[in-house]
Order: sequence, then structure tokens, then C-alpha cells
Amino acid sequence: METNRYYEIKPENGPVKRIYKEKLNTVVDETKFYTNGIMMCSAFCIEEQVGEMHIKILQSLQSKVNTYMNELQLNQRAIEHLSSGPSVKPYLPEG
Repeated sequence: METNRYYEIKPENGPVKRIYKEKLNTVVDETKFYTNGIMMCSAFCIEEQVGEMHIKILQSLQSKVNTYMNELQLNQRAIEHLSSGPSVKPYLPEG
């Protein structure tokens, strides 16, 4: 079923899925937090645009990987800087 705002898709089994027209051909980041090396994106599009959306999803994931890598490099440099500095005695609570 199609309305002005969304499409409704009714699978044979399961609930009706609404796909809002403004979300069509848009890559959605599904990664809530990065863990165990898993990142996810999704997109809804017409069959003729699957190839284009595949490229957009890959670009989105590559951008996210680049951002993570830059942040990790900054953290690595900070650790190296602190490691090469004066020795700091760790605080150990008396007990």
C-alpha cells in the first residue's frame, strides 16, 4: 500500500513494515556502538538503485572506519607521549 508519506509492506508472516518516503535511498547507520568488529548500515531503495545504494553503504562504512582509525591514532599518540614522560607513581589505596 502506498500513501503520500510511506509505503506499507506486508510480508506473508510478521508485522507490516512502513518505509517512509524520505528514508528511501538514504543510508542509515545501524551501529549503536562499535564492538567485536561489527558495523552496520542499511538502506531501502527500488531494485534499480541497489547498485548505487551498495556503493553509498560502502562509502559510509569506510568513512566510519576512517573516523575510528583517526581517533585510535590520537589515543595511541597520547599514550606514547605519556609513556615517554616522567615516571608517575600509581596511587594505591591503603588497605
